[in-house]
Amino acid sequence: MTGSTLTEFVHAQDVDARQTTIRIATFNCSLNRDAEGELARGLAGGLDPQARKVARILRTVRPQIVLLNEFDFDADRRSLDLFRTEYLEASVDWSPEAPVDYPFAFTAPANTGVPSGRDLDHDGKHDGPGDAIGFGRFPGQYGMVIFSQFPIDQSAVRTFQNLLWKDVPGALLPLGLKDGKVETTVMWYSADDLQQLRLSSKSHWDVPVLVNGKPLHILASHPTPPAFDGPEDRNGRRNHDEIRLWTEYLSDGEKPWLRDDQGRTGPLPSSERFVILGDQNADPFDGGSVDSAINQLLQHPRVNSAFTPRSAGGAEASQVQKGANQQQQGPAAEDTADFSDRSVGNLRADYVLPEKSLSVTKSGIFWPKENETGADLVDCSDHRLVWIDVAW
Repeated sequence: MTGSTLTEFVHAQDVDARQTTIRIATFNCSLNRDAEGELARGLAGGLDPQARKVARILRTVRPQIVLLNEFDFDADRRSLDLFRTEYLEASVDWSPEAPVDYPFAFTAPANTGVPSGRDLDHDGKHDGPGDAIGFGRFPGQYGMVIFSQFPIDQSAVRTFQNLLWKDVPGALLPLGLKDGKVETTVMWYSADDLQQLRLSSKSHWDVPVLVNGKPLHILASHPTPPAFDGPEDRNGRRNHDEIRLWTEYLSDGEKPWLRDDQGRTGPLPSSERFVILGDQNADPFDGGSVDSAINQLLQHPRVNSAFTPRSAGGAEASQVQKGANQQQQGPAAEDTADFSDRSVGNLRADYVLPEKSLSVTKSGIFWPKENETGADLVDCSDHRLVWIDVAW
């Protein structure tokens, strides 16, 4: 772990509103289940072994604001509340790390598992997980949660769950196939499909967190993986445009098409501060994403990408696991996801990208080396928690 030791994390104190450094993190924690309600049932009683490891990582790093990807959504927030009260805030014998409190939280519905009524994956059926608006077996699978130690301005939240893909100017909609090859004269999705297909595979959120009374906009998302498709690259193209939505949101212009679920239009004003969080499923050097997909954010003039979080564990894993990692171009110490070494290898998929005026004082990836404290926790997910400290 670069820049800080695990001991520093264990003894870190929660930041209060008077302090000027904020720790912000993103973590695809893989707390998804195959059936609706299964996550809440498993979390009850504080007994879930995977959730305990996720909680111990959060108790160690102790971010003041954190986005959890792949945390199943339920409308009554039962899973959220159980995880917060029984895994994060409780004094328990299974965690040597001190409890960490999050008085404020935000979650909302996701497009995963929402039926489209259309055969979106062209398998001859219209009711499978690949036919949902976002891939999923039930509504809200692979959802998102934000935990915060600072108040959330609920009245100013903007969500973009319902924005149609076709309504994005210049949308990278996939072409159809003929005899297994891309055919330029036909489209993968019909006009009726596109009346149902939303851009976001989960959702895009702008959640203002009030730090010393001033808003810090948490821009949260989890674009679809650029995989599990064919030559038409429908998921890769959607991934590109899901990432592009934030570039549009951060760029000037009236943009009447950029309408949120609350009916408000237009981008984020240039005077507002923000941090982009989430598993973007795109590596700047390797993997199957459309060329330059993540560079849309890394090279945006409002984004501070002058730093990159690193870990010693990621570098070690690449050397030990070998396979596809040996053909990669990107620095292994910057990887945030431990993927199959037989196919794609480890990648940088998860990002914490602040606004230009926010100075990064420290950053890291929770990926200890095999002989370090905490190495037994990371198998709770195929992703690693990524964090930064920013001066406020």
